[in-house]
Amino acid sequence: MTEDHNHSERFLAAFSLLEGEMTRRIRSDRYISYNEMIHRMSKLDHNYARYVRLLEEFGDLRNAIVHERIDGEVVAEPHLKLVLEIEQVALLLTQPPKAKDFFLREVKLCYIDELLGDVMIRMMKDHFSKLPTYDRQHKFIGLLTTDAITYYLASHISDVQQCIPKVTVGEVFASDDKSREVCFMTLETSLMDIVAEFEKTLTLGKKLNAVMLTQNGSRDQKPLGIVTLSDLPRIYEKINKNLL
Repeated sequence: MTEDHNHSERFLAAFSLLEGEMTRRIRSDRYISYNEMIHRMSKLDHNYARYVRLLEEFGDLRNAIVHERIDGEVVAEPHLKLVLEIEQVALLLTQPPKAKDFFLREVKLCYIDELLGDVMIRMMKDHFSKLPTYDRQHKFIGLLTTDAITYYLASHISDVQQCIPKVTVGEVFASDDKSREVCFMTLETSLMDIVAEFEKTLTLGKKLNAVMLTQNGSRDQKPLGIVTLSDLPRIYEKINKNLL
């Protein structure tokens, strides 16, 4: 078997995975063409919508590989780049990488009744710009950010030296009128769904500061992971591998 022939075999294997996954999820009782399946899946799952153009191109090349042959030999052999592309897309759509595989970790947090000075020292020591904040019953209060702290200190500049030793984290939240957008997802959430959530808030003219990962996606469960804007380049690198 030549290397080029191996390319076509790999391409068709990945294509079969994609086609089989769409067929399984649509569960139609009648025949549906490949392009119609793409159209339906793009409405059912935004992850498919992200790759519509590529999926359509894969369908065209699959037809060329299967139907255009001379003496039984494939005429339209795909380049390695195309093989890597379809294998990557097939992997992302049939076995999407999960948040738990990349962001399951101990989450540093603070409590609303802690002294602000103590929390600021921890943030500086660990180079954190934000900390999830809870009450002692583990109810989520919000995201304490360096922006919120700066705003609080600036608004109390006249007596900051006297009051800072006694200020609690809760007082910062009480004076912060900005909405620090946070959403909650489960550990089973795919990386593509996390990216989509960040992108969705941008289209709404908002800024999502963090995605908190908990066991069931509840805001008042123990945080098991956190994804912030600074993590997006790493996620994009993972999901766009071989697609650029």
